[in-house]
Amino acid sequence: MSTTVDALVAALAPAIRSGRKLAPGMLDALAVSTAEAYAAQTAIVVALGGRVAGWKVGYGPDGAPAAAPLLEAGVGDAGRKVVLPPDRGVLIEIEIAFRLRSDLPPRRSRPYTRGEVVDAVELALCGAEVLAPRAGMPSEGTPFPRFIADLQANCGYVVGNGTTGFRNLDLSACRTRIRIGRAYVHDAIGGHPQGDPWAPVLGWANAQCDGLGGLKAGQILTTGSLHKPIPVDRPAKIRAGVEGVGEVSLEIVRRG
Repeated sequence: MSTTVDALVAALAPAIRSGRKLAPGMLDALAVSTAEAYAAQTAIVVALGGRVAGWKVGYGPDGAPAAAPLLEAGVGDAGRKVVLPPDRGVLIEIEIAFRLRSDLPPRRSRPYTRGEVVDAVELALCGAEVLAPRAGMPSEGTPFPRFIADLQANCGYVVGNGTTGFRNLDLSACRTRIRIGRAYVHDAIGGHPQGDPWAPVLGWANAQCDGLGGLKAGQILTTGSLHKPIPVDRPAKIRAGVEGVGEVSLEIVRRG
């Protein structure tokens, strides 16, 4: 490992384990390349003893496909209680996700087609990603490779129910409704970052560069928020639904 990768792992693995944010500027001296970011991802997961239950897939600011693992310890079913970090709130994103029925191993000689990717999916579902960045967000000026190394800020994922009839849905035009407590905080049609939730799945399938085994049957691939991330800094019950796809619920709680 490079000195940069070692430094990322030394800082981020304990922060992810504890849930605490790094001190401001702690990693500012590091010029992190994309390759180093993915090497750090791999080493962090190994250091945490984590198993990969899925991937968050999307695109970086340069238009290149990007991904981060969803660790099994942080993935749970609807109704799950998610504990607030000890030093800050979280961000909630409601997303359309897919569960794979078959592996999609890296295939450089012949890129996957959209049809092949669709055929590898058994279920489209509604999920809730919980984010608690340890090293900042790109919207705050954090360099994107550092964000990749920080598992793209993921600290949990709640898997809702879904549908096997996804081929008959226009996933670019689903209505998403989100309720916190008794109040609706979002109700809109569409909103996916690429318009098409299949786009980041196909993009990452053809750009896989992780060191964690790639896309495997049974994994969840979540595709990006359908709305502006919602900050939550106190206990709350959240329910959301993506019309035609499914629903998800979770409860944010304080540490006991």
